[in-house]
Amino acid sequence: MWFICYPDITPVEHLPFYTISVGMHLWQYPTPRENGYPYPQFLYSNKGKGKLITEGKTWSIPEHSIVFLPANVPHYYEAVTKDIWDVRWFVPFGNGTLALLKEFGFDRCRIFPITNLGALDEIHNKIHMAFQINTKESIFFSASYTYEFIFEFYRQYKKHSSPKSAQYRRRLTPLIEYIEHHFASEITQSMLCEQLHVSPQHLCRMFRECLNTRPMAFITQVRLRHACELLAHSSLTVSEICEHVGFHNLNYFCKEFKRYTGSTPTSYRNTTRES
Repeated sequence: MWFICYPDITPVEHLPFYTISVGMHLWQYPTPRENGYPYPQFLYSNKGKGKLITEGKTWSIPEHSIVFLPANVPHYYEAVTKDIWDVRWFVPFGNGTLALLKEFGFDRCRIFPITNLGALDEIHNKIHMAFQINTKESIFFSASYTYEFIFEFYRQYKKHSSPKSAQYRRRLTPLIEYIEHHFASEITQSMLCEQLHVSPQHLCRMFRECLNTRPMAFITQVRLRHACELLAHSSLTVSEICEHVGFHNLNYFCKEFKRYTGSTPTSYRNTTRES
C-alpha cells in the first residue's frame, strides 16, 4: 500500500501553518536528492529499517524512529530491510512553521525514537482524510493539524532527551514488544504490572512519561493500528477484524476507530483502497 497527497493549497498559502503533502509507502524506494528538498520534512519509520546519507554522514534509521530533514539539504535514503520499510512522511510549510522549527532547534538532521506511534498516526490520518475530502473547509482543517503535528514531533523529541524517560523506556521496551505480539489476546493492567514488578500507579507514571498515554489506552492504539492495516490489506469483514485485533464489542470498536482515525472502518477501507 502507498499514497502521496498533494492537494491544492491555494486556500491556505497565506496562513502561517499548512501542509504541502503527506504520504506513506510500505516499502520506501531509494530516494536520492542531490539538491535536497525545497521544504522541511519529517519521516517516521513504523516497520523495517533504513539508512540516510546527509551532511557527510551515514545514519541508521531504526524501526520506530523519526527523521527530520531541513529544507534544501542534500540527502539520500533507502531501505535496509528487504521485505518492508513502512515509512510515513509529512511536509509542513508557512512562515509560522519555519519560525517554530527554528525555535525548537530543528535546524539540522535529527533522528530520534518514536515514543507514541498512535499519536503520530492519528494526526497523519486526519490530514490524509482532509486531503481526500479536498474541500476548502477540509484544507483549512488540515492547516490546523499542521501546527498540532509539529508540536507532537517536538514533544516526542523532548521525551527522548529526558533522562527519566530514557530509564523508563528501557524498562518498557520488552513490555511494548509483548503487547505488539499479544494484542489480540486479553491483556490486563495487572498482567503488565506483574511483568515489570511495579504498582499500577508506577506503571501509569512510566507510560505517561514515555508515551503520554495510559497503559490500556496504549493497547487500544496498538489494536486500532493493526485494524487499519487489516482494513487496507485484507478481505476480512469489519466484524472479523474487530475480533481479530482483540475487541469483543463491535460498537465499541467502531466508536474507538472513529475517534482514532476520524472515519468509520468502512470509510477508512474505501479511502485507502482508492488511494
